[in-house]
Amino acid sequence: MAAKRVAASAVDWAAFAARVPEAQKPMFNAFKGKSDAFLRKVLSLPEASPKINFAEYKARIAIPGMVDEFQKQYDALKIPYPADTVSSEIDAVEKEAAAEVQGFIKASNDRIATLQADLVRWEGMIPYDQMTMEEWAEAFPEQSISATNPTMWPHLPEDQPGYVTKDAAESHH
Repeated sequence: MAAKRVAASAVDWAAFAARVPEAQKPMFNAFKGKSDAFLRKVLSLPEASPKINFAEYKARIAIPGMVDEFQKQYDALKIPYPADTVSSEIDAVEKEAAAEVQGFIKASNDRIATLQADLVRWEGMIPYDQMTMEEWAEAFPEQSISATNPTMWPHLPEDQPGYVTKDAAESHH
């Protein structure tokens, strides 16, 4: 009977453990141990409170009506199970997080495809330490020093005419 109360909140510990980093395994095991202890405690408790034998009390207590009054109050006592007011919010957050995760996965797959294309380009290229200046200019035209792309010595971006610092560029926007 008590399992029905807990079944809705069961945790897939195997899937959970698969996502835990190796460095956090001891903390995960301690958390799982506490959770299992709480679950055992809940499952050991009866689902309903024990019934009171009011007939036995009526036979032993001499004050008339006292046990009947207690029985009436006891039967009228109802302790409500807390209402679930946050599951819908949690479901909404879960759907939102799932959409974010799917977006992240798509963006990651796009980045992976781009990086794999770059990797093919880099693997097909002559190692930079074996390149001539002409080969470098052909492979990296935006970084080469040529008549079409002249630079001032020492050829660093901040030493070039018209260079604007990042702080200055951000302050204009």
